[in-house]
Amino acid sequence: MPKVVAGYKAQARERIIRAARTVFLRKGIAHATMDDVAREVGVSKGALYLYFRTKTQLLVQIQGQMRDEIVAEWDALLEEGDIAEGLADTLDRIFAGKADTSVWHGLVAASAGDPEVRAALELDHREDLKLMRRFLKRLQDRGRIPKIEDPDTVAEIVLMLLSGTAVRVMLGGRMGDARRKLVRSLRLILRV
Repeated sequence: MPKVVAGYKAQARERIIRAARTVFLRKGIAHATMDDVAREVGVSKGALYLYFRTKTQLLVQIQGQMRDEIVAEWDALLEEGDIAEGLADTLDRIFAGKADTSVWHGLVAASAGDPEVRAALELDHREDLKLMRRFLKRLQDRGRIPKIEDPDTVAEIVLMLLSGTAVRVMLGGRMGDARRKLVRSLRLILRV
């Protein structure tokens, strides 16, 4: 198998992440191995370990990449558009297949028996919370939402609304109904 060339680290990492997403979707996170990922990307397992020491690190990287893609879309809401609808659009993106929900669910399931995964998810949540607080502050600074007295709690509630709605829909709820309730709830909490 070809080795990963050091000069192309960013490209190699991206190839590994794409291959891992494919393997995790095909085999499921619990059954996928680092050997499977190495075969998919076409590198030795040793080369793979130069970039990701564990499957958990790889999963966390995938989750972070998905978060970054979603958060980037929120920037348009800083200037115009319905903020509640725009945040709810995050779920449309997820359920349109542009984000891999199986990674998140796999991480949550794995966290029950793996302290490393649990710690990684906690770190991921803290990052989500930090990004949401920053986003709400930017909205507030631009006059798009009223002053928030307790930004930590509001950021936590917005994240809970988004993740709770996503889980509800994945468990068989109707997207349209869940989305309407989400938008109403976001309008209440953000006062928009």
